[in-house]
Amino acid sequence: MSARVTLRPMTQAEFDAYLDRSVRDYGQDKVRAGEFTPERADEQARAEFMLLLPEGVRTNGMLLFTAFDGDEQVGMLWLALPSARRHQAWVYELWVAPNARSRGYGRAIMRAGERELAARGVAEIGLNVFGDNTTAIGLYESLGYKVIAQQMTKPVDGA
Repeated sequence: MSARVTLRPMTQAEFDAYLDRSVRDYGQDKVRAGEFTPERADEQARAEFMLLLPEGVRTNGMLLFTAFDGDEQVGMLWLALPSARRHQAWVYELWVAPNARSRGYGRAIMRAGERELAARGVAEIGLNVFGDNTTAIGLYESLGYKVIAQQMTKPVDGA
């Protein structure tokens, strides 16, 4: 199947639903990575989101899209435009709806996002991915992303 995706700006109602799900998921990712405690994960994740999206869907420099295949909502994409802090666009989140996974939508959403950026004259895009997310790593590598830095961690013996 060749997934056909269109992106449209996220509505406030879509953003509210997105934020609740994403804060929870991101908090759990950070717990697995050892960066948040389970007790404070939601609070810490929400604080990070509010720093990046203080005006929600209307935050300057942020592009939040809902992805559709025809009338079916298949996912979302959050991009940041280049800024004084970063010379490239940035993928903050790609999410594919559970019922749409393994059908080519992740690739199609990313390609649609690249077209949005190209139309704005953006020449480069970057992202971070959790090291245990092998599915996402495989997708991004197949789309031409290259590792430019790698962060590693280890518990200190005897501490």
